[in-house]
Amino acid sequence: MDNLTFISNSIAALAWPTATIVIVILLRSEVSSLLGRIKKIKHKDSEIDLAGEVSDAVKSADKVLSKSVAEKTPEQERIGRLAEDSPRGAILDSWLSIEEAMGEYARRHGIESQNPHSRPYQQIQSIQLHNLDVATLGHGIIEMLDKLRRIRNDAVHRTDADITTTIAKDYAALAVRVKAKLEEA
Repeated sequence: MDNLTFISNSIAALAWPTATIVIVILLRSEVSSLLGRIKKIKHKDSEIDLAGEVSDAVKSADKVLSKSVAEKTPEQERIGRLAEDSPRGAILDSWLSIEEAMGEYARRHGIESQNPHSRPYQQIQSIQLHNLDVATLGHGIIEMLDKLRRIRNDAVHRTDADITTTIAKDYAALAVRVKAKLEEA
């Protein structure tokens, strides 16, 4: 094989990979935008539909929670800005406020956890086992807490590119409503 044949074969072998890399570099903002619109991920037997889960949770909340919440607090405005920068971070931050409200609710009602550092699922179960759902929280709040916990779990295992700002803001608004219900009960 002479030098010209070697060069010709090398160029032919590298043409498609090079073209693909150049296209990805030129269109990276468009590709990033498309990835940001992904609302459902499916791999083998598992499927995650975060947008659908948040939408379902909002519909359920409309049945059991009042829609009106007081004016936006500085905390809510902060989470709204966080949703713009890091949607996943906004979901996690919103969940932390719910955890704090659950802990305060449990303290007010004398619900003792077996472990002071119990997991959210255990906190929810503890509240439910003490029959406080119907008496003080109303029907459906335990289910709302569990839905929000599951959505938060899904968000933990994703990246910011997988979660839209709208999903994060909807979750944060729902978290505010649930937290308000916990605080008033």
